[in-house]
Amino acid sequence: MIIWISGAYGVGKSTLADALAERMENPLIFDAEEVGNAVRGNYPDCPYGYIFEDYPLWGEFCHKLLRDIHDTFQKDILVPMTLVRRASYEKIIQSLAGDGIETFLVILEASRQSIHDRILARGEEEGCWCMENIEMARAGSGILPGIHIDTDDRGVEELAAIVLAKVLAHR
Repeated sequence: MIIWISGAYGVGKSTLADALAERMENPLIFDAEEVGNAVRGNYPDCPYGYIFEDYPLWGEFCHKLLRDIHDTFQKDILVPMTLVRRASYEKIIQSLAGDGIETFLVILEASRQSIHDRILARGEEEGCWCMENIEMARAGSGILPGIHIDTDDRGVEELAAIVLAKVLAHR
């Protein structure tokens, strides 16, 4: 099983992935950002910008790596990574499902103020890239199909329980 956790930058994706991993028998947290850094870092002059989804090979590499890890190691994979493009959903999530892998997209939602405060709490400064792109990420997440969960006024343990219940209900 693969659970891709999306949502605005700073909404709590990695924190939730860690909490879910503690509740699962055989988890692996996949770092799609590292894949993005490798892809973007090897192009001269950052031709597609800063969002990994805009690099055509990023989605392809994520799909292939996730499929290989799933098939080879038989682990449940958690992917805390913001998606804002419908094409990325199709290239990665739908393709994995088409490969016969049980795949879920969980989209964490929160108010702009909550996300702003969480970004500051993790040590970033006012006006950082994540903060400047809150609305873009919130809008992109809103167009994606999946399990949408409001995180405002909820702790990570409650969110982990909600995600697992919703995933089990969709099985």
